[in-house]
Amino acid sequence: MLLEIENVFGGYGNGDILKGISCSADYGDVLCLLGPNGCGKTTLFRIILGSLPVSNGKIKIAGKNISDFTTKTLANMIAYIPQYHSPVFAYTVLDMVIMGRASHFSAFETPKEPDQEAAFAALEKVNALPLANRKYTSLSGGQRQLVLIARAICQSAKIFIMDEPAANLDYANHQLLMEVISGLANQGYCIIMSTHSPEHPFSVGNKVLLMKSGKVMGFGSPKEIITSETLQSVYDIEMDVITTHDRYGRERTICLPVNSSPKAF
Repeated sequence: MLLEIENVFGGYGNGDILKGISCSADYGDVLCLLGPNGCGKTTLFRIILGSLPVSNGKIKIAGKNISDFTTKTLANMIAYIPQYHSPVFAYTVLDMVIMGRASHFSAFETPKEPDQEAAFAALEKVNALPLANRKYTSLSGGQRQLVLIARAICQSAKIFIMDEPAANLDYANHQLLMEVISGLANQGYCIIMSTHSPEHPFSVGNKVLLMKSGKVMGFGSPKEIITSETLQSVYDIEMDVITTHDRYGRERTICLPVNSSPKAF
């Protein structure tokens, strides 16, 4: 197993926010973290990335405790992809992607031709090669997300931590991004993404961690974990989970809130 989180407690120093979190993800998995605001998704990300301490429990990568990794080694294993990034300078897309190679450089070393080739290859993987010479600041939100994913690929990491990757994207870019994420999983990358959409685990994920108040409410396959009952227990509203088929016969799952007591305005 590539990533193992075993009974983890941790937080910001004023008491544990996470209370006994356990889950795992392997090469080719898309693990979706689902839960209301404040449930601990961001805290879990920061603990995995090593920026917050674990007060109890273990996090292992390829069987090795992350506390045994140097910062540089951990950076070569895990890449963080924020939902939004605004650089101070107007870098080109190619420059932004090459920055992903930073953990491979020694002090005062500059990028070389193999690093540029790796950046071009990463952009090609996410179908963003035509953007290479554009200014990053001129791109749309969807294009920026593709560039940040390319930077993570260029980093040579195998675990991608994605913080609400579809936030603020229009519908077309949202669908494009989900296809890119599925494609990365098919190439063997391990994707861990937070989301506010209970439909994402069905459309791109094969595992889901359902959280509330820093605790695990369920972990497993979407069909096992995401039900009307579990969603209601997490979000405190009635939900319907409906399975249907699209025009091509593919199974689709839709999650809808239920207004059991409609009120006139």
